[in-house]
Formats: sequence, structure tokens, C-alpha cells
Amino acid sequence: MKTSKLLLSSLLLTVSSLSMANSTAARSCEDPVEAVLRIMTCIENENAFCAASGYDSKFAKLHNGIDTNTDKPGYFFWLGAFFFIDFKLEFDHIEPVGDDQVSLRYVETVTFNDGDVFKQHEHALVTVGPNCRMTLWDQYGDNKEQKDVDDKADSLFPF
Repeated sequence: MKTSKLLLSSLLLTVSSLSMANSTAARSCEDPVEAVLRIMTCIENENAFCAASGYDSKFAKLHNGIDTNTDKPGYFFWLGAFFFIDFKLEFDHIEPVGDDQVSLRYVETVTFNDGDVFKQHEHALVTVGPNCRMTLWDQYGDNKEQKDVDDKADSLFPF
């Protein structure tokens, strides 16, 4: 009787451990670096559907610690943006820095359809959810560079 209780307890402990391991794995994106780079490639290739698919419904964007109040960029956002703007990203540092978080350092070249070109030097900590979609884009960069791009975009999209 003691042997069967011990065996049953041991079996339950093993099943419980496996269950916990599986639930932990289910809470993480298998390859956050690949997920983020896939989304950035979608943006560079001007694929609106692909770009929009990379954002979680709870997405938030920060610039130098301040919430930009950016909603989840959806298909129509990217379709409109790609009509007026080209994005080129040159990464010089890409590294996973924790569970579901990637550090990116890059230069973003933003070219508007009237020929105006802006460069932004940025460092972003990007968090993805278990579905490998971005939940947080926490970027640090020059405020003037960001304002110049924002002002130009506001002149094209005043609404």
C-alpha cells in the first residue's frame, strides 16, 4: 500500500512538473529576435498585412520613457504610411536581453514621397508576447530627430 501511494505521489509530481514546464513554454515566444526582425522586414518591404500582423492588441510605444499613445498599427495604418513613406533600417546591434525581449540599436532612414529624408538614431527594447507579436516598443533616441519626422508626418496627415 505504501509503495503504491509513493508511486502515485511520484507520478503526480512528475505530471505536475511537466505541466508547469509546458505552461511556461506556452508563455514565451520561441524566438523573439526572429519575430521582431520579421516584422521589421515586413515594414521595409512595405507589406501592410505582414507588418500589421506583428502587433499585439495591447501594443504600446514609448519614446524616451514617454507614452506616444500609438494605437496598434493595423493594416490601413501601414497601407497609408507606405503610400507616403519609405523606411530603411540599418541595425548595428541585435540581442535578446530577457524572456521575450530584444535590444535593437539602429539607424532608421525615413524618406517621404516628396523627397524629404530624415535619419533617426535609436535604441529600442522590444517586448513580444507568447504569440510573438510586439507588445511594447520602448525606444530611446534624439528628441529633435523624432520631432522632425513627427512634424513632417503631421503635415501630411493632419487628422
